[in-house]
This record gives sequence, C-alpha cells and structure tokens, in this order.
Amino acid sequence: MTKAVIIAAGRGERLLPLTRISPKPLIHVNGKPLIEHVFNTLRKSGIKECIVITGYMEHAFRKYLNNSKFGKMRIRCCYNPSYTRGNATSLKTAQRFLMEGEKFLLTMADHITSEEITKTALKNAAHAPLLCIDRQIRDSPQVNEATKVLVGEDGYIRNIGKEIPLWNALDTGVFLFTYKIFEVINLIKTKYSILTLTHCVKEMIKMGFPLWACDVSGNFWMDVDTAEDVALAERVLRSA
Repeated sequence: MTKAVIIAAGRGERLLPLTRISPKPLIHVNGKPLIEHVFNTLRKSGIKECIVITGYMEHAFRKYLNNSKFGKMRIRCCYNPSYTRGNATSLKTAQRFLMEGEKFLLTMADHITSEEITKTALKNAAHAPLLCIDRQIRDSPQVNEATKVLVGEDGYIRNIGKEIPLWNALDTGVFLFTYKIFEVINLIKTKYSILTLTHCVKEMIKMGFPLWACDVSGNFWMDVDTAEDVALAERVLRSA
C-alpha cells in the first residue's frame, strides 16, 4: 500500500485574516507551507502517491503543486465543489482514484505528525480500518479542541467525538481505511447536511465494521487551527 489521501479543502476560518489570501495548508510554518510538512512525512514513510482533495481557493493549490517538486512521489489534485458539506464529502471525491479492495492512508493537510505515526499505521495495515490514537496527551492546550476517542479493552474504538463524556485517547487525524469507508459514506450521505469523518466512524461502529485503535502515544502530532497553533508548531519544529 503506497497511496495516501490528504484532505485540504476547508476554509480555515479560525486563521482569518491569513486565510483570506491563502488556503490554510499553504500558510508557512517554519519556512514551508503547512502541507509540505505533510508531504515530507508521507514521502519518508514510503508513500508513493498522494491524492490531495481541494476546495477553498483550489486555484492556489494547483499553482503551488505545479511549481513544486516532491521527488518521485506522485501528486494528484482533486477538487470537491461541495467542500463546505464536511470532510467526509471531500474523502468521497477521492474514490475514483482508488480501486475496490485497496487500502489507503488518510490524513489532514493541517495536521503535522512525526513520520513514526504514519510508519506505525502502515506497519499495522493488517488491522485496517484503523485510527492512530494518543493515550498520553492530557495537559496540552489542544486537548479541548481535539476529537476524543473511547477505546475498549479489546483495542477497538467504541465511541468518538469532541464532546463524548467518556474517553481515554485522542484522535491524531491519521487513518488507514479500506474501500469499505466509501460504502458507509454512500449509505449515510443523505442523513447529514454536514457529513464528517466522525459521523462515518460512528456509523461504521453501529454497522459492525470495527475500527482498530493504533496506539502511537509518545510521538509528536498537532492540529494547526489558530495563530497560536502556528506559533507553537514553529517553536516545536525549530527545536526538533
């Protein structure tokens, strides 16, 4: 398995006014566009092809990708005209680039992660579908904004969401999915006006498609949403 899907479609409203002139994944963090950190991590992890789902300011992505070099890693740009209807609708846009039965890595263009996280996910592909989770972070400023996860004693996810009352891990934003995820999206896409990956995961669990919790505790990851997050990411990356 050598393919990854990167969701890069959102408006990044919490980073206004910067995102009035640039989509969030192209905002520079430590001297590079945010999404370039994602590309570098995936390339070092052995990914050969990335499918980038764009939405807001799609033309800026195409210009950036046309003028950038990523070694031997192939980059495909795929536009989601319905990007305001949730990140699961953006994932659905990538379906035509994937074959039935194919497994693929999914990550977000605004998440910076260590390559150990993606490598661990890939090493555990036999457990797919899976979500990389962190059991250790409890006092980070990002905890309030993070998606929480409840993992059962058997290692499978029981619940997920930002507001769930009981949780024992955090969602790092790195998934390894099977083609089954598209079946779930198609089954529930009319149920929600805004369809998120969290909705899909919850529905998968209800349908009896277990999602394994891939423990990557102790490895660096962060979601870059605000100006404060950008400053924190720059401090961390400079000290790495």
